[in-house]
Amino acid sequence: MKDETAPYISKAWESTCRVFLGRPVGGIETYEKYLQKYVMPCGVSKSALSGDEVVVTGNYAKGSKFIAGNEIQRYAPIIEQAKLNINEIKDIDSILRALSEHICYSGSDVLGNSSFVAHSNRIVDSSFVYKAHDVFYSKYVAHTYLSKYSEYIFGCESVGQGTHFAVKSFETWQDSRLFECVRVYLSSDIMYSANLEHCSDCLFSFNLRSKQRCIGNLALSQENYSKLKAKLQEEMAQELESKRALISILDIIGG
Repeated sequence: MKDETAPYISKAWESTCRVFLGRPVGGIETYEKYLQKYVMPCGVSKSALSGDEVVVTGNYAKGSKFIAGNEIQRYAPIIEQAKLNINEIKDIDSILRALSEHICYSGSDVLGNSSFVAHSNRIVDSSFVYKAHDVFYSKYVAHTYLSKYSEYIFGCESVGQGTHFAVKSFETWQDSRLFECVRVYLSSDIMYSANLEHCSDCLFSFNLRSKQRCIGNLALSQENYSKLKAKLQEEMAQELESKRALISILDIIGG
C-alpha cells in the first residue's frame, strides 16, 4: 500500500491481531492472499475517460466500459450530447450497437461522508477502507465484501450490523471478536467455529446455543479454558507468521 490509507489500515490490523493472538504477527501486506481467500474479489478496470484504475463489483460483459464515480460530472454532458446518426437507428441491433459505444458503468464509488478509502467500490459513509466493496457505515475494513455498521473487519464476507473485530469470518451479526467463523450471531470471543448463537469464549465449536468456555464443544472451567486458549493462540500466531496463512474454517467444514 502506498497511499494515505495505508498507515491507518496497518495499525488497525496490528491491533486486531493483538486481540486474537496476543501479539502482532507482521504487516497486513504480507497476508493479502490469506485475507482475500474465499472473499468475493473486487474487479479492476481502467476509466474510459482518464485511464485511471476503476474498482468494480460483479460480472460485466466483455468489452464493457467504466468510469470512476468522481468522473460522473465529466461524463454526464458527454452522454447527454451523444446522438445517433440515421444509419445507427435503422434497427434494434444497430441502435444497441451504437449505444454500447457511449454507455459506461460506474466504479470506485465512494459516497456520503466517507474518507481514507483506497482501491474500493460502493463505499457509503465509511472511513479507512482498503480493497473492499459494499461497505456501509463502517470503519477499518480491508479485503472484505459487504460490511454494515461494523469496524475492524479483515478478510470477511457478509458482515452484519454491529460486528466489531473480525478476521476471516462469514455471515455475522452483532458479534465481537470473531476469528475464522461462519454464521455466528450475538456472540463474542469466538474462534474457528460455525453456527453459534448467544455464545461466548468458544473455540473449534459447532452448532451451539447459549454456551460459554467451550473447546471442541466441551465446556471447561475458566482456568482450563484460559490455559488451553493461550496455548492454541500462540500456536496459531506461530503458524501465521511462518506460513502467512492458516487453514480456513471453510476448509474445515467443507463449505
